[in-house]
Amino acid sequence: MLEGPENGVYVRGNTTTNVIELPDYWTGLVHEETITVQLTPIGDATLHFIEKVENNKVYIGSTTGKINVSYVIYGERKDVDKIIVEYRRVKI
Repeated sequence: MLEGPENGVYVRGNTTTNVIELPDYWTGLVHEETITVQLTPIGDATLHFIEKVENNKVYIGSTTGKINVSYVIYGERKDVDKIIVEYRRVKI
């Protein structure tokens, strides 16, 4: 379970291809504009980057043309109301 100021969902894994296909259920579950991606190179230190996110897919680029990363992809759920974060300062 994720803890934070939103109702979040995540998927993680490894890939050696330049396209990560998100689970089918993400289309109805996640606001596409809230998707963020973390990439960690495996093996050589290579710069990887997100080219685009569309049609339930994440497209990855690389300065060397080779893709070998682990990833974590986060998104905010759209099937539930947004969390209202309250902060109450406690005096000690």
